[in-house]
Amino acid sequence: MGLSSRFTIRYEATPALLELLTQTTLGTNGARYRHLDTKQRISEAEDPLFLSVEKDGKVQGNVTFCRRKTHWYVRYFAFSGQKQASKNGQHADRARSRLKQEIAHFYQEVFDGNYGEAPETLYAYIDPKNERSKWMAEQFGFRTEAHLVTQTFSRVKPKAQASVRKLTDEELIAAKLQQVEKCHAYFVPEHCENPVYYGMFSETNELIAFAKITQANWVIERLPGTLGGMLTKIVPFIPGLRKIIQPNNHRFVVPEAVCVQDNDPVLLSRFFEGILHQENQHVLLWWIDRRESLWREAKHSVNWGMLHKLTSQTPVDVVVLRKNWLQLDELNSKPIFVAGWDMV
Repeated sequence: MGLSSRFTIRYEATPALLELLTQTTLGTNGARYRHLDTKQRISEAEDPLFLSVEKDGKVQGNVTFCRRKTHWYVRYFAFSGQKQASKNGQHADRARSRLKQEIAHFYQEVFDGNYGEAPETLYAYIDPKNERSKWMAEQFGFRTEAHLVTQTFSRVKPKAQASVRKLTDEELIAAKLQQVEKCHAYFVPEHCENPVYYGMFSETNELIAFAKITQANWVIERLPGTLGGMLTKIVPFIPGLRKIIQPNNHRFVVPEAVCVQDNDPVLLSRFFEGILHQENQHVLLWWIDRRESLWREAKHSVNWGMLHKLTSQTPVDVVVLRKNWLQLDELNSKPIFVAGWDMV
C-alpha cells in the first residue's frame, strides 16, 4: 500500500506550508510558544522532505524530514487544527487505521531507500506531555532511547568576561568539533559547522571553553510550571524579570557543542555569562542529554539564574524508529548531540 492522494511529498516548502508552520503553536498545556524564525529555519534545513496532507490548496498537516544520511531527523509535526471526531465511530476508526497503514508503509519505503539514501534510524524530540506527538511516536513504533533536559541560564545584567571572545580560527574550530563528534551520537555537521563560535581563553591563551551558538526568537504564550500562565501575564510589569522574559518577542541564545576544561562549573558559568554579554542577551537555553558529563557536573553547582528558579526544567524525550531493532548504534553508549537548530 502506497500513499494515497491525500498525501503530497515535496522537497521545497510552499507558501501554504510556510503559512501553516509559522502559525503553529508548539508545546503542551504547560509551556506554549510559537517560533518567529520559522521561514529562516526552513530555508536552512538540510536536504528536507515535506510529507503533507493537503486539500484545496491548503496544507492541513505536515511532517518534515531532514535527511541526514543514516539518521533522519523528524521536525515540524504540525496540523492546522484538531480533527473533529466523526459521529460514525466505526468510520473514524477505519480512517485512522488506513492513515496509520499508509504512513507505516511510507516509513518502510524510506528505510528501503525510495526517498534518498536509506537511513538506519528516524529520530525526533518530543515533549512527553504532548499527547499528539506522543501518540505519533507510539503509533508508528518509535521508542524512547534518551532524555534531554532544557537548562536555562539567565542574567539581568550579564557581566563582561575579557577571556570570552568570538572564534574565527578555522583549524581551532575544526579540532574542537572533531572532539565533540567523537563523544556524541548523531552528530550534525550541517548546522554545527556554521558560525557563530565562542571560546574562552586562559591567561596563557589556551582555549578552555568552546561553543557554537544559534540566536532564537519566540512568542511565549505560556511559561512552563504550575504558575506559568499567571507569570506570563505579569512579567512585563516586573522590573528585572521583564528583561529576562519578553513574551511577545522573547530572544535568547542556544548553545551547542559546549566543551569546558575539566567540566569546571565555575568556568561554564563565566563562559555563558560572557556569551550573553557579547550577544546583548539575557537568556540562554541549553538542550542537553542528561547523560552529558558536563551538565551532570554543573547542575547543582552553577547559579543558573532567575528563570531557572521560576520555571520547571522541561523534559524532552528522544524517540527513535529503527530499520533493524536488533542493530543498536552509538546512541546506546553516547549522549546524543543536540543541534540548536533542531530545537528552535
